[in-house]
Amino acid sequence: MAQDTSGTLTDASLPRRSFLSGRGRLFLVGIVLLLALAYLIYAAFPGSTSYYFTVDELAAFDGEVEGRTFRVKGALVPDTFVREEGGTMATFALTAGDQTIPATYDGVVPDLFFNTHSEIILQGTFGVSETFQADTVSVLCPTKYQALEEVTT
Repeated sequence: MAQDTSGTLTDASLPRRSFLSGRGRLFLVGIVLLLALAYLIYAAFPGSTSYYFTVDELAAFDGEVEGRTFRVKGALVPDTFVREEGGTMATFALTAGDQTIPATYDGVVPDLFFNTHSEIILQGTFGVSETFQADTVSVLCPTKYQALEEVTT
């Protein structure tokens, strides 16, 4: 350490600490980790939470439906599923409440699609003939808790 002629230490002789040493570095790492965690939370939740209409809500929708993508939830109307011979194009109808909508889907449908307790979620658009043209089909697993009279019959 350098001393002036009076015997006191000068500022030039003291070691200088940069911001990225000690607590400054710890603070910077903490901020980066916090931002990374915030981004992961932001990226994870929007994909898992998306709104859909039920069939009766979509039937009552008074906005413009042409050209818009919708998600709609309902149950398969019994005996409406028809698949083209040797193809993957299927036509069927979904219902909820008192409303029913006709739908088409080109692809393989999940096995639970035909379960009477399954809830089906379609994502797609309305075609020219008021038929819902599904791009994706998701099936919610039926509830494992059924009414007592359903189990005993």
